[in-house]
Amino acid sequence: MSQEKILVVDDELFVRELLFEFLSREDFEVILADCGEKAVELIKSQPAEVALIDLKMPGMDGIETLKKIKEIDPNTLSIIMTGYPTLESSIEALRSGAYDYVIKPFKLNELKSSLEKALHEYKLKIEIGRLKDRIKTLEEALKKYLTPEGKS
Repeated sequence: MSQEKILVVDDELFVRELLFEFLSREDFEVILADCGEKAVELIKSQPAEVALIDLKMPGMDGIETLKKIKEIDPNTLSIIMTGYPTLESSIEALRSGAYDYVIKPFKLNELKSSLEKALHEYKLKIEIGRLKDRIKTLEEALKKYLTPEGKS
């Protein structure tokens, strides 16, 4: 099985390096972006299961980045990270489709726990999609079999 891919989007070099080192040691494949625009471009060619996105960045902020990533790949789950938590931003993040909202500075093990839950959710979404496709295929085959034109 291939490694799970995590996209880290943060304008702070220290945070990107810290998360790259930690997540790599946890056996994740890590992709880094220093802004929302770059993250959106990367997700087109390198789909990720989870995106860790800083809320406040110059240019495209975390919420807009989350929305664009969801447009490109609705299965990618996003976790918003912020050092400036407000009730309004947490509600906006969750309403925009964020899987979780974590406050900096965070404990790496707590972030890992949130990531593991998101990855579990991602795998369930993919499996549900596969099962729906399989049911649709079986229903179509059954319709062909049961219609007079489909019988030999």
